[in-house]
Parts: sequence; C-alpha cells; structure tokens
Amino acid sequence: MITKGPIIVAALALASSGSDVALVQSFSTPSSANSLRKSAFIGGGTHDANIVRPSLLSSPSSTQLHLFDFLTKEDSETQLVTTTNGSIELVDESSEGDYVDESKKVELILLGIWGVSISAFILINNFYGPWPLFMKGVPERVFFLSHMIGGMLFGGGIILTTCIERAVAKSQNPQVLQFWFDKVPELDGLIVVPALTVSMISGTGLSIVRYGGLNIAPPHVGAIFWTLIAFMSWWAATDLTTQGTALKAVNRMYEQYENGEEGLETPKVVVDRHVSNVVSCFFILILYSFMVLKPGTLFPFPWNA
Repeated sequence: MITKGPIIVAALALASSGSDVALVQSFSTPSSANSLRKSAFIGGGTHDANIVRPSLLSSPSSTQLHLFDFLTKEDSETQLVTTTNGSIELVDESSEGDYVDESKKVELILLGIWGVSISAFILINNFYGPWPLFMKGVPERVFFLSHMIGGMLFGGGIILTTCIERAVAKSQNPQVLQFWFDKVPELDGLIVVPALTVSMISGTGLSIVRYGGLNIAPPHVGAIFWTLIAFMSWWAATDLTTQGTALKAVNRMYEQYENGEEGLETPKVVVDRHVSNVVSCFFILILYSFMVLKPGTLFPFPWNA
C-alpha cells in the first residue's frame, strides 16, 4: 500500500487541476510504526466530516469521482480524513496494526526461546546434578551478590510496574497511556528479563556452592525455582500476550483524542491487565517468603511434617 503513494498523489493532482485545490505530499512516522501519510490541503474553507466523499468537494468532476472510487476499491484500508484546519489525509490504518502484531510475534518467539533455555538449565541442575561444572569454582559471595541484585531488580520491577500501570489506567489520559504501553516492552527487555535470568543462574550457583547441587539442596530451594517457573508461565500467558492488544487499543484511543473526541475511557483490555499484574506480585511475595522463612529448614513443609 505504501507504493501507491506517488500514484495516489499524482491522481489527486490530475483530478483537481483547474480548481483551487493545492496538493502536498507529506510523510510522518507514528511512535509505534513507520506508516505513510499523504495530505491534500483544500484552499479555503474547513470541513467537519471525518470521511471525505466526492460530495464534499465543490463541483466534483467525473475524474474526481473515479479517483475516490479507485481509492475505495483498490485500497479499502486507506481512509481520507479531515482535520479541523481543513486538511485531508490518506491514512493507511493497516500498517500500524501489522507492525505491532509482527513485533509482538518476534518478541514472544524470543521470550519463548529464553524461557525454554532457562527452564532447561534449571531442570538439568535439578534432576542431573551441577552443570556446568565450572560453577563449582565461583566464589559464593559472587553468586550471593548477583542473586541479591537480580532479585531486587526483578521483584521491584514487577511490583513497581504494576503500580505505575494501575495509575496510568486510572488517569484515562490517551497521551500517558500511549507512552506507557509503548515503553512497557523496553522495561521488560532491559530490566525484568535480565534480572530474572541473573537471579535464577546465581541462585543455582549458590545451591551448587552451598549444598553441592540443586538436586540435593533443601526443599525451600527447589520450591523457589518451581515458583519461578510457574511465575514465568503465568507472566507469558497473561501479560506478554496482552501487551500488543493493549497497545493497539490505546493507539485507537489516542487517534480519537487527536480527532477531538472527549470523555474517552481506558480500554477494557488495559483495565483487565491489572488482575494479571496483581497475581504476578503475589508470585513475588511467595518467592521472597520462601527465601526468608526457608520452609523445610527453619520449619518443615506441611507435607513433610
């Protein structure tokens, strides 16, 4: 659809020759996708309609009618819209949605590879023994420091982003919502996922140095890792899979805001994400309870009593 831009603009120029219509081709890049916009500015007068039809143009010629018919048939996802200053924009609505869908697919594939890899690392150490063997020679304090930093960033990131997202949803501000959901994947990629990786690897190293291996460590250590795997499954199924849908809903809300609509409410998919985030926070509380209380060491598990 992008390759039609020059053709459409040229057709508009031919259709409006001899009239008082000045045509300008402009390009802009939305925050979430690189899409193409073509604008034609009508000299004199403004229009309040959202969709421009041939009847809105003074004395439309047959060429203009054929042009609008061409746009309707050949590019059904391209809309002609007007702004308050009377400019007409041809907007390709499909490109932004496609970009979000594709980026989310890539993100989910990469996170799937990461999840399988880190889970395999844990399971090998849990059922086979210390692996890789060089971890036996790493000083305990190195693992301990890494585990503390990773756990702090991971747990703090989940709880903090839950609170921020709730405040953002409550604000019902399209600009704030769009900014937040455009940046959530960056927070996941730069803070949460690396911190969780460091925490799990260093925790495995601690179990190797202190107890001889994850497979012979006290019960609370195994419980921590199983809880982490359960958290990752919940997070991937309920949080990551709704980020793309939420972003598209927020982008639609922002477009309505730019068109002058008032009284906009936060999309339902954004509000519903709060339940997923709260459950994720409970996973964090359970993890830290295991770490501090050390069930099975300070006191037995109920099923081992």
